[in-house]
Amino acid sequence: MKIKYGLLSLILVFSLPVSANEQISEEQTNQQTEQQGSTENLQEASGLSSGTVYRAAFTSQVQDREPTNDLEKMANDQSQLYFFTELRDMSGQTAKHRWEYDGKIMAEVKFKVNGPRWRVWSSKSFVPGWTGDWKVSVINDAGDVIKEKNFTYEMAAAEQTETTTSEETATMPEMKNQ
Repeated sequence: MKIKYGLLSLILVFSLPVSANEQISEEQTNQQTEQQGSTENLQEASGLSSGTVYRAAFTSQVQDREPTNDLEKMANDQSQLYFFTELRDMSGQTAKHRWEYDGKIMAEVKFKVNGPRWRVWSSKSFVPGWTGDWKVSVINDAGDVIKEKNFTYEMAAAEQTETTTSEETATMPEMKNQ
């Protein structure tokens, strides 16, 4: 009889930890599944998809909700530029265009996105002395940069010619009549 109880006790001792581990693993798996499901449900309920920028363009004008051209450079004899974006999968969020020059934020423009495909644009007025490289970032509700695009604001050709001519004049030796 002692052998039966001893053998039974031995079997129970070895089977308990396995059963307890299996139970803990099953509980952890269930909790992880619930957390993932609630995170996905939260994203769906809040509309916090990271979204995408389907198109982005610097343009001199927007007509009928479309950019008229796609610029990479603009001369400083022009003072206004538009940044157009077509956003996808951001319905219910607020998107932002952040205009940066020389590492400094020059403007931020927010947009409420009211559909699965949404076209927005912002504009910036420029001072002729702000020549150099500019960047516009598109930022979603979570604060993530989902698109960046750069352009160059450069001196107008007439200014470049005038500067070159005056430099040449200054360095030309005088001619003397003999």
